[in-house]
Amino acid sequence: MHDYYILSGDCGGTNTRLQLIGLTTQNLSTPSTTSSTPGTILKTSTFLNESYPSFTSILSEFLYSTPPVISPLPNVAVLAAAGPVNDNKVLFTNNGWLISGESILKTFGGSNGIKKAVLINDFVGCGYGVLTVDKLKECVILNDVKPVIGAPIACVGAGTGLGECYLTSCGGEVESYECFASEGGHAEFAPRTEVEFELIRHLKDKFKSRHRVSVERVVSGTGLANVYEFFSEKYKKERDESVYEEFLKAGSMKGKVVSVNSGKCKCCEMSMKVFAGAYGSEVGVAGLKWIPRGGLYVTGGLTPKNIKWIEGDQSEFMQAFRDKGRVSELLEEIPVYAVMVEDLGLRGSHRLAWKILKEEVAANGGRAGDTSASSIKKVLIAGVVLAGLAGVFGALNNGNRLRK
Repeated sequence: MHDYYILSGDCGGTNTRLQLIGLTTQNLSTPSTTSSTPGTILKTSTFLNESYPSFTSILSEFLYSTPPVISPLPNVAVLAAAGPVNDNKVLFTNNGWLISGESILKTFGGSNGIKKAVLINDFVGCGYGVLTVDKLKECVILNDVKPVIGAPIACVGAGTGLGECYLTSCGGEVESYECFASEGGHAEFAPRTEVEFELIRHLKDKFKSRHRVSVERVVSGTGLANVYEFFSEKYKKERDESVYEEFLKAGSMKGKVVSVNSGKCKCCEMSMKVFAGAYGSEVGVAGLKWIPRGGLYVTGGLTPKNIKWIEGDQSEFMQAFRDKGRVSELLEEIPVYAVMVEDLGLRGSHRLAWKILKEEVAANGGRAGDTSASSIKKVLIAGVVLAGLAGVFGALNNGNRLRK
């Protein structure tokens, strides 16, 4: 029997993954030092976005049609979505969907409905998710350096797009880490070789860009497709025509066709080498920007699927990662992990939803009560007032002690 329910979601550019978790009152008093998140996973479903007209239709099917159907609905929903979040709304970068916490509450709220809906960037979800990773069982260690407790953590991952985030700690414990969003995947792609300079000219023409091409145009599933298009045009005699025909018909799975056929098609092989080098280079850039001695995690769906292009000191990925000129030695001090699981967004959303529910129940005297914006604002104001009063009384007490 569960006292509360939370909904976690990882809404990517290609798939939406939703998870329903049941919690007891005891789960909310679990010590915050543990890296695993309390709760019982009741159901998990994956939906192909292009098969649905909207996110609302996906959420409706999950809540009302996919067994087991829970009533009342989850107390708290946290959804990690593929796009920048502003005012608890997100416009998906790749498919144009608009999701807002307000619209979710209007559709699925009410007395027995969702009380609080929070949207976070998909890589904020991923960032919180890496706090739950077992490095020995769920990772391939790319740079075997002992992590520094309390140091920054960073996360870079290629999937449908390219995501980046970083975490900082105010105490060193796992629970003290806060994750911050980044749109680093849309920074400029920096070519390093002659063929990459040709590639960037090709991409500028393709996307009608006068000055720049983002790194996501190369380091992502769609980016891998872009690279293959370049090689298949430049080296037509080298391409495998059966693979090329399969590629043209693959829709959103074009990157997968390139990866799977890298052993039989020269153009696919060249594409994978450029992809891996550009990926490693960007992960190295993240290492320089954030100096994440707490751990630099390489995530995303393309990482475990293409680990043979990533692991090993002589791989294109690791050579490009370390190729940073005068500051290359700095990267040797950063522990680097290739994450081999693909549910980090769900784990991170679960973790944040549990944390929010825990705070809401504590603030409402043991209930997951009113979680409207006005109610939360009142709680925050009350907290500030109490903190101010505490400071006043503290000063008076100090004065009394001094006079004594």
